[in-house]
Formats: sequence, structure tokens, C-alpha cells
Amino acid sequence: MSFEKKLEKRKNKFKTKLTRHDSTNKRKKLLFSISKKKKQDLIRKKRNITRSGENTEEYNYLSDQILERLPEISSQLSDPNCTNKLELVRDLRIMISGDGEDPPIDELIDSMCVAYLLEFLEDDNDPELQFESAWVLTNVASGNSLQTQFLVDFQGIPAFIRLLSSPNENVLDQSIWALGNIAGDCIAYRDEILDYGVFPKLLEIVQTVKQKSIIKNTIWTISNLVRRNPLPPLKITQEAFPIFYTLIQDSDSEIQKNAFWGLNYLSTGEYENIQVIIESKILPILLNSLETQELNDLIAPSLQIFVNITSGQEHQTQTFINEGGIARVKPYFTHRLRKYRKETCSIISNICAGTHSQIDAVIDNGYIDPMIEMIKNDQRSIKKEACFALTNIVECGNLKQLNLLLSKQMLVPLCNLLNTIDDEVNHLILTAIEKLLELEMNTKYDKNNAPISQIIENIGAKDQIELITASNTPNTSQKAVSILNKFYNYEIENNSELVEDYSTDEDSDGLINYEF
Repeated sequence: MSFEKKLEKRKNKFKTKLTRHDSTNKRKKLLFSISKKKKQDLIRKKRNITRSGENTEEYNYLSDQILERLPEISSQLSDPNCTNKLELVRDLRIMISGDGEDPPIDELIDSMCVAYLLEFLEDDNDPELQFESAWVLTNVASGNSLQTQFLVDFQGIPAFIRLLSSPNENVLDQSIWALGNIAGDCIAYRDEILDYGVFPKLLEIVQTVKQKSIIKNTIWTISNLVRRNPLPPLKITQEAFPIFYTLIQDSDSEIQKNAFWGLNYLSTGEYENIQVIIESKILPILLNSLETQELNDLIAPSLQIFVNITSGQEHQTQTFINEGGIARVKPYFTHRLRKYRKETCSIISNICAGTHSQIDAVIDNGYIDPMIEMIKNDQRSIKKEACFALTNIVECGNLKQLNLLLSKQMLVPLCNLLNTIDDEVNHLILTAIEKLLELEMNTKYDKNNAPISQIIENIGAKDQIELITASNTPNTSQKAVSILNKFYNYEIENNSELVEDYSTDEDSDGLINYEF
């Protein structure tokens, strides 16, 4: 097939059928929404800047000059008899690979050079041309969603998947990188790549290739292929676990980090995903990572994996406990970084929703006192997590455990949170209060502790419960009404007045400090 026919065939596959003018206008309309992307979304993509030994400053200088020549370059590349394609494509690579924040991707797209570059990827007799073309297209895929869509609509995914079998390591590396950028854009592109059966091939590359840069890009791409919910089916992703097991022990910190994050994405799935992690004997390695240098890049993904494991089934949580997990995460429970405290508190909260013996493990490791201190003095988001933990003990604990909490005067700071965070916290606290009052009513309460009903009244918490009867959340308001009617001899159905908005900014205190 001639160059012209192949090019026309590729253009006919372009789904949006936009003119250059329409394409440019559509991209401009999306600029505002794209600029609001979170940093977490942006790190799903990365741009290739320079080859080893090349000068970034020179790139930046030449880029503007090449941009002025872009129409001429496009015209020359459209000629099937062009004899200096490699030189022209290298110029495009220099143009789009400067270190500025706004590379001229739109200009490249509008010139229609993308179609020519994709055609050059098929020339297996010229791996250097393939490599330079793949580099330019990788940087197109590092752009915003509409720019990536242009590449995908021109059949970029199958073009790069074919090159995963290239014997040239530079071409292979760049193709993996491009697929990682495309997969990181959205679930639809991720799933389209997986539909080609690419996963086993990437795993084979990790197992066989020795070049570190290729392994880094491959594990990063695999991580992009298993992130976002809903996750791919386990039958597709389960082949990744042995690779992650190997790479989380790699000496290269970047490879390790991407492997840890990949495991974190996989652990957010169903219980079956968590079970594969446990059966792969990965958990001890993750726990050991906590004992490395402070602020290590592996701590955050490790803690998030533990949150997911302990949110699993009872026996999965027990495996975490049996591996010494409760003691190993304790230094991060009071860590100076909020994100570590919050994740660790979530781990403990999950365990506190378990069996009596699992709650005993939390108590025996000395978590109760610092947890109560969190509710008193920590930031708002962490107070909420600590509230989950304590109310889980009230809900799931036995009589001995509940009396222990009351002996530590847990009820006072817990009631101080009423009407300070949100209706979810109000409902949790009211449910705990109701159970404790039932405990007192049924004479199963340790008489050495002050009467619960009297504590609630003395600290002014009953007044706060009255306010909650006017909440616009029915379950919460009904719970407040039930407590007042049953334990304080009120006779009310509900309050028609809505409570004043008590929401506060994230991490502000907003506490009503009662004393008892």
C-alpha cells in the first residue's frame, strides 16, 4: 500500500472528523477545566525532555525557530519521497521537548504531523526514525485529555502496542512510556490498552529486560494500568503481583516507589485482591519498609495498603495483626505529618471494628490514650478518624473494653465533638451514647465510673443532642429524639427548626469545650 493510501486510511479512522479550526477551538474551550486538574491526576503522565548529553537550554532556544518552520516541515513530511525524514522528525522532537510548561502540542496537532509520525512507527527498517517519532508522540500523550484523544483517535494505541515487540531497546522504552501516558489519561484508554492483552507482554519485559530505564517505565506504566476505579478484573491483574513482589525489593528507589503505589491501587479492589497480596507474602516486606529512613517515599503507599487490608475480611485483618502490624505502625500514629497520623488512625479504626481479640490488640499496644488525645487536640480530619475508632470500640467491644474506655473519661471529649464536624460524626457519637446508656440502664455498667446519663447532662451534651433533633438528616435527628425520649423522659416527635450550619473549614477546631 502506498504512503498516501496508508495515510488516508489512518485519517479515515479518526473518529471526531474535526477540521483544524474546529479542533483548535474545541481544545481552547477545555483549557479552563483542564487547568483545574489535581496534582494527583497530573502525575499519571510524564514528558520526555532530552537525550543523554543534549542541552535543555539549546532545546528551548531552537524550539521557537522550529515552530516557525512547522508548516514547511509538515509539507515535507507529507511527501512520500522525502529523504530527510529523520532530520525533520528530530526537529519536531526538539520543538516539543523543551522544559517549558506549555509545549506546542496543539500546534503540532494542527499541522497534521501526528499522522505522519504514526506512519513512521511502522518502518521497522529504520529504528532511529521509529524512536524519534515515538518520542514526539509520547510527549503528545503527556498533554491534556483532548490532545491525548487526538493521538488515540489516530490509532496510536495499536501502533505502540505493536512496538512492544521491537528488538530496539530505545523504541521499546519509548513505546512503553507512551502507553503509560495514554493509560494515565482515563479509564476508557486504560481498558482499551488492556483489551489488546498488553499486560502479559509488559510483565515479560520486566522479567527479561536488564536496562533500568525500561524497567522504570514499565512498572510506572503497569501502575497506570491498575489505577483508577473500577479496577481491571483480577483475572487480568493477578499476573502483576509476582512482579510487584520482586520490584518492591529492588535497589532502585524509583522502581520501588512505583511498585508500592501499584500494589496500593490493586489493594483498593475486592477482598480477592487483598487476599492475593496476603498470599504473595508481600505484607512482611511492606511492614519492613516502615522502618527505613524517615519520610521515605514508601511510607505513604504502605500505610494506604494497610488501610485497605484492615478494611477487608476478619481473617485478612488478623493476618495484619499476626505480622505485628499494630505495633509496627504505631510510630506513625503520633507522627508530625498529618497524612501519616490520619492513615494510621484509619488502620486502627478498621481493626476496632473487628473481633474482641482484635480490639484487645489495639488496647494492649497502648492506642487508647493517644486516641483520646487526638479527639481533644488534633486537626479536624484526624479528630473524625479517631471518633470512628472509639465509636467502633463502643459498637463492637465487650463489657470490659467499654468500661475501660469510660474509666479513661472518653465520653467527655467524644461529646465535645457534637455539632462541630458533620452529621456523620454526630450520628456515630449518638449511636455510641445510646449503647452506653443502654449499658447503664441494664445495670452492666461499672459503678466505679460516674453515671453516664449524669455526665452527658453535666457537660452540656444533652443540650447539643436537643439541637441535633432539628438536623436535616433524618437518621441523625431521629436518633437524637430517641435518646432524649428514652433516657431523659422527653416526649417529642421531632423539632421543626433546622439546626444552624455548624460546618467548619478542614482542620479548624470548631470545638465547644465543656468541662467535667
